[in-house]
Amino acid sequence: MTTVRAFVYCSLGKKMRGTVKHRVAALVVWVLLASLVGGATGAPATKSAPPVPENYVLGPGDSIEVSIFGESDLSRTVLIKPDGTITLALINEVKAAGKTSAQLESELTRMYSKYLKAPSISVVVRDLRVERVYLLGQVGHPGDYQLRPNVGIFQLLSSAGGPTSRADLAKAVIIRGKTATINVDLLDAIAKNKTPDVKLQADDVLFIPETDRRLVVLGEINRPGAFDLLEGQHISDLLAAAGGINQKAAADKAFILRDGTQTPVNLKRVMAGDVEANIALKPGDMLIVPENKDRVLVMGTVVKPGPYDLAENMTLIDAIAAAGGSTGKSDLGGVQIVRLEGGKTKTIPVKADLAMQGKDLSQNIKLQNGDLVYVPERGMNIWEILNQVSIFRLLFSF
Repeated sequence: MTTVRAFVYCSLGKKMRGTVKHRVAALVVWVLLASLVGGATGAPATKSAPPVPENYVLGPGDSIEVSIFGESDLSRTVLIKPDGTITLALINEVKAAGKTSAQLESELTRMYSKYLKAPSISVVVRDLRVERVYLLGQVGHPGDYQLRPNVGIFQLLSSAGGPTSRADLAKAVIIRGKTATINVDLLDAIAKNKTPDVKLQADDVLFIPETDRRLVVLGEINRPGAFDLLEGQHISDLLAAAGGINQKAAADKAFILRDGTQTPVNLKRVMAGDVEANIALKPGDMLIVPENKDRVLVMGTVVKPGPYDLAENMTLIDAIAAAGGSTGKSDLGGVQIVRLEGGKTKTIPVKADLAMQGKDLSQNIKLQNGDLVYVPERGMNIWEILNQVSIFRLLFSF
């Protein structure tokens, strides 16, 4: 097998001086060889998880077994909750996320020492949380794959069927979070027989572009994908081809990724006909439209209290409707909106009943990101209402 590896690396060095087609062909051979020699370490999410390394950091979604020697009633298997905590007998909630199993053992030993004499505690991970990465573009099988400890880009690329013959591996890009992008020259890494410096994280998108004149649009778009570039096309043309943005799009936070550089794009201005904002496109451009993370909180006597996406031009009536409307106990004349302005919290009393009846539309206030809408119950006095509002504001920070 060593001889075969040497032959492939030697051939690859020669192909690097040839055409892109030859380089991609050599890469496919390399990826297949790597999967045969190293074993199938990257795989779709349906396959079993590998052994957990000692330095594995616990997180939400992990299932762990907490065993206390001689105390079977206190031992149990628990799931780490989204807030990173677990609930155990006697000590109630404990922060588990961000710790290794050994660190959590030490913490639990310290806490149980208040109730037990010299407790002996072990923590074992039973089921790993499912963390995914997404391989899109010019790969054999685009889709989501489970991210496992110590699995790198090449192993995942192999699991996805390797690159296609049209893949431009020199211009691969990792999209992380809402706006962060990382350029990865996979072709150079293959040629130099080295592992890419960047490591994939949960929810990363690894995109392999084509080598032709196509444009790519990703994110909160009705039809994300690649589109042929015609001479003289602009962002508005690409939006039209992709079916426009969807309701979750942060239209004012989009950007064009070109040659490793991000250029902000305000799609609201583009859609309003602003010529200056409607940038001319170039081959290989990628338009990223992130998700709108703005929220409002609707609490009190509504059918479905909770956080809701802040839609464009969302008003008080819209928010109450999104929460399923008021109940029969609601005092719509005593609605309170809590808003953070300049680092200080202010409360805005609103007569939502007059707005809903069309008698005073000025009461239908336009909401802002982070607003708390509280619909009180009939019969509550102003001090009870303000007390409830303060409690909700402390409990829900978003």
